Amino acid sequence: MKSVIRVMTKVTIITLASLFSLGAYASEHSEGLTCESKKQTIETQIDYAKKNNNSHQVQGLEKALHDINNYCSNDKLEEKYNKKIQEKTDKVVKRTQKLNQAKTKGNEHKIAKQQAKLADAEKELNEAKAELAKFYQELKLR
Repeated sequence: MKSVIRVMTKVTIITLASLFSLGAYASEHSEGLTCESKKQTIETQIDYAKKNNNSHQVQGLEKALHDINNYCSNDKLEEKYNKKIQEKTDKVVKRTQKLNQAKTKGNEHKIAKQQAKLADAEKELNEAKAELAKFYQELKLR
């Protein structure tokens, strides 16, 4: 009997942890890129939380909605996305310099390592540029 209770307790804890993790993931990754789309996403999450009688989540989401209504600006968001692109561009430049240094020294292991790091930095830069493009696309749809 005790082993059944332990198993049920573990299953319950794992289930609850998964649900909270999923909620956190959804709130971070399903938000839109403009203020209006962020607002719509949070309103949808509030409706979902109300349907599931999750009053604590509703309170947190309503605070987030209040903050968006009072502090969100598409100009600030655009600035944030452009700053991110600049940071990623700087990282690509730095990685390119390190790769060139490794090539000068001729160490094949370091060259391969720096090429991988440069590829990762370029990928991050492309993702940031795609995010900005999606932002502009969302703005046009409004």
